[in-house]
Amino acid sequence: MSENNLKKQLSFGFEQTFTIESWWTDPGFTATSDTPLKREKMLHLADHLAEELKGKYFESKDIWDHMQYEVTDSTGKTQFYVTMDPGSIEVKTPPVLCEDTEKMAEPLFIAAENAGLVAYRSWWYGVKGGTEGGCHVNMGGFSHDTNPLYKEPDLVVKYAAYIHNRPWLHFPFMGLDVGPGGNAMRMDEKENYDQVKKKFDEYKLDTKKPSEIHPYFSETNLISDKASFPSLYKFKEGLYLIEDRGQESLREAEDFYLVSVLRLKILESLQSQDQLEELKNFPHLHSELLTSFALWREFQNWSNQIGLSTEKYRRFFERQFPKLEWGQNIPSQIFLRDGRRPRVIKDIQKRGETIISKTIDTTYKRFEIYTDQQVDAIEVETPGVEVISPLKTEGDQSYVYIDLKYDQNNPLMYIKISKGAEVLESATFNINDMMWT
Repeated sequence: MSENNLKKQLSFGFEQTFTIESWWTDPGFTATSDTPLKREKMLHLADHLAEELKGKYFESKDIWDHMQYEVTDSTGKTQFYVTMDPGSIEVKTPPVLCEDTEKMAEPLFIAAENAGLVAYRSWWYGVKGGTEGGCHVNMGGFSHDTNPLYKEPDLVVKYAAYIHNRPWLHFPFMGLDVGPGGNAMRMDEKENYDQVKKKFDEYKLDTKKPSEIHPYFSETNLISDKASFPSLYKFKEGLYLIEDRGQESLREAEDFYLVSVLRLKILESLQSQDQLEELKNFPHLHSELLTSFALWREFQNWSNQIGLSTEKYRRFFERQFPKLEWGQNIPSQIFLRDGRRPRVIKDIQKRGETIISKTIDTTYKRFEIYTDQQVDAIEVETPGVEVISPLKTEGDQSYVYIDLKYDQNNPLMYIKISKGAEVLESATFNINDMMWT
């Protein structure tokens, strides 16, 4: 059993992003790093945050040589960095213990509200989506001497394998950028998975110093590609951090605690694990497993085993798989969720090696169609259907998921549920408008 007390040693720092409520009114705000409005909002955020902390703010330069604001507390110590991000405003938070994450984030959200910033994008069909900048979670310590990951480097490798083997700890939290080419890819969604799997198969516990972990995995997609979840890119001299990129922007202060305590419990359980888990293969990773029903079921089962209450985590699943309930002639028994599938990327813009924007083919869709009762059939008619699942049940609910490339000139989707010969309800959904019609 490890002597390291993770509750008292493991630090959590966040790279949280914000945008403007009417983000579509200023296209540059969500497409480039430096715009006049972004500078104005950064200044307002820094000013309000300094007011909350009873401190000051001053201008400095970030690693890209862009201007940023450092915000101090009443003692003059810098606590937050307000920086530019290609699609949003990013705030780097101070490292704190898990128990202090919510308290740390409270003044940030007060300041963001006063500055006219939000941690989501509002869409015309009633859904609040992610900022697309996400919220990277960095775990480590306050110094080499107290960093439990530095003192137990095997935890880093165990953690990477553990997360890989449990997709329900990944997909529900990560936002829209699912699949190959995304900003938080699994090891098996990137090239050279066989190479990284071989490295895990050959890894021996209790044989590596902290400084040897990064070189050992240096040629694998855990380090060579920063767009991974988790990323070991920062587990090197001067940092020794795990960077979890698979977290969408957090909406309230309590969210910071929820995502932190989840990771804390995982790492605590891994301290007593005497063998490294073998990386599993998931042949149906992007089909049935990538639905809200399967992920929520698996998350609940896992949470019960690890001793984590699931009640407050439902919010992340509802954000990732939002219910579509705007429009006219809204059905009372048929329900629809915006599903997730690997995005089809048409173009990528980079600044050096850093991706700053992607062009996505949004005609590729997945929907989850369900009803809160047992039925014999859910029928769907619409052009461009690629896959429609068999009828499935989860508790009292019946559902199907459908993958399609919809026709923008013929966007109507006709849905009917029936029991025996009786049609219980029928409805029409306009995929262009993302509303019932």
